[in-house]
Amino acid sequence: MIKRSIVGAAAALLLLTACNQTPTPDTSRIPHANVSGCGSAKSCEDLGVRYITGDGVRTDGYKAVEYLERACSMGRGSACNGAAFIFADAEGGVKQDYRKALDYWSRACRLGDQTGCANYRLAQDKLAALRRSR
Repeated sequence: MIKRSIVGAAAALLLLTACNQTPTPDTSRIPHANVSGCGSAKSCEDLGVRYITGDGVRTDGYKAVEYLERACSMGRGSACNGAAFIFADAEGGVKQDYRKALDYWSRACRLGDQTGCANYRLAQDKLAALRRSR
C-alpha cells in the first residue's frame, strides 16, 4: 500500500505534462530556458519531468535525474521529490538507490515541500517495518 501511495504521488507529479515523443528537447516551450537546457530551478525541474515523461524529448532517466538534481540544488523542493522517486522506483533505467531516494525526500522536506515530507515519513516507516521483520 505504501508503494502504491508513493507511485501514485509520483504519477501525479509526472503527469503534469502531456506525452509527446521527439528526439531533442523543445526548449522554446520552457520558460527561461537557456542553451544548456535550463536557466532557473523551475525550468530545470520542468525539463527533468519532460525527460521522465517523454514530453518533447526522448525518455531518459539519467537526464531527468540530472535536471531534477540541478533544480533541487537550486532550492526547488518538488524537484528533490521527483529525483527521489526516480531513485526509489528505478525509473528510466536509473539504478535503484533507496539511500539516495531518502536523501532527496529529506532535502525536499527541508526545503518545505510537504509532499516530500510525507514521502520521507512513508519511506522511513517502510524502512523501519522492513528492519523489524528481519
